[in-house]
Amino acid sequence: MKKIFLLTILIFGIISCSSGQKANEKECFYVINVLGAELYEKPSLDSKVIRKIKVGEKIIAKEILKTDQSKKIGDDFYLGGSFIKIQSESIKGFVFSSDLTKIKPLLREVQKSIIIPDIDGKEKSKRIEKRIEKFDNKEYEIEDEITEFENVTYTYTAFNGCFDHIYVYKNLTLNEVYHQLTVNSVVINETKDGNFIEIPRFTEKKGNEYLFEGEGATQDLKIIVNKDGTFTISSYDCT
Repeated sequence: MKKIFLLTILIFGIISCSSGQKANEKECFYVINVLGAELYEKPSLDSKVIRKIKVGEKIIAKEILKTDQSKKIGDDFYLGGSFIKIQSESIKGFVFSSDLTKIKPLLREVQKSIIIPDIDGKEKSKRIEKRIEKFDNKEYEIEDEITEFENVTYTYTAFNGCFDHIYVYKNLTLNEVYHQLTVNSVVINETKDGNFIEIPRFTEKKGNEYLFEGEGATQDLKIIVNKDGTFTISSYDCT
């Protein structure tokens, strides 16, 4: 179930930009990769990495360059994109757009120095729906807690010590949904050297499903590409 943490806003670049496509307008992007986005010296994934731009930071595109390159997540799973050219007084280089979104995220500090981006949008409604399911020839009443946001519908179901989590995303790309999977399933590894994020490991693609290995109690973690253009992230965990 979603938890609300301290909200922290980070801004990178200047304010005067637009999400429009007019030639005299600048396009804004925000980093949604929880591990940050690489800033490349040249528009190539093989180029030297100058540094990483932190999650949540805003960048302004001076130019958008198309490319056939894609970022590999695992076998049969690649994130496509373009190279965003950045040039300001303090920084210049190229960022691959698979790590970016045009949706301004809410940034939540889940632990000291650990920030996660939320692009669900504003909460629109919340309700409980009841249904009857049969298990071992017995009928049980199941309650689904459904929360509607601008960009996602989240359904939480608790039954017999297990908890189902289903997120149905609309208005988002596969790239954005993948990064929300890492947010929804974030695991913090605490060490003497600090806290580090561990993201789910992609295992295989089966038809329209991308399967991942969850951490801890998380099971059956996957992204489903739906026929109507939406995406579903689903998983469950049991105590």
